[in-house]
Amino acid sequence: MTDMLTQLQDALDVLLQQFYAGLAYTTTRHPYGTIAGQTHNPAADPSTTNTTATSPTQTQHPSTAADPSNPPQPPRSPPPDPDFTATQHEISEDIVMNIARIEALIQRLPGIGQSEKAQLARMEELNRLLEEEEGRRVEAVREKERLLQVLDERIMRVRRP
Repeated sequence: MTDMLTQLQDALDVLLQQFYAGLAYTTTRHPYGTIAGQTHNPAADPSTTNTTATSPTQTQHPSTAADPSNPPQPPRSPPPDPDFTATQHEISEDIVMNIARIEALIQRLPGIGQSEKAQLARMEELNRLLEEEEGRRVEAVREKERLLQVLDERIMRVRRP
């Protein structure tokens, strides 16, 4: 049982790592998309121009001021990855396989597929067997102590030459 629980915990840890790796890969390797009507430069957006220009706490540096001769550039996309889609599919297949492994481990856990009443009956039976074995163990310890006492008495009776 403990081994299965350890395997289940390890599989869940691997699954979380796979989720993180998949998200990190997609975040760092996916090219940016352009959204119609959305600018990449907040200074060019008419709804933010008034609040940006009238803000007394904001100081504009000459190099960052809006310059009509320097049009705003969209953010740079990561370098194109020709295997991006294939790698995404590979990552997703690994995740699906690990989920199937986790489900198989869960199905092997004791008590899965049994009713609560059947599980309680099994626990009572195991508890009864445990009490019987504990009684046998206590009796064996008593017998051991008795035999040690007899052995001590006989050793003490033997005379040394």
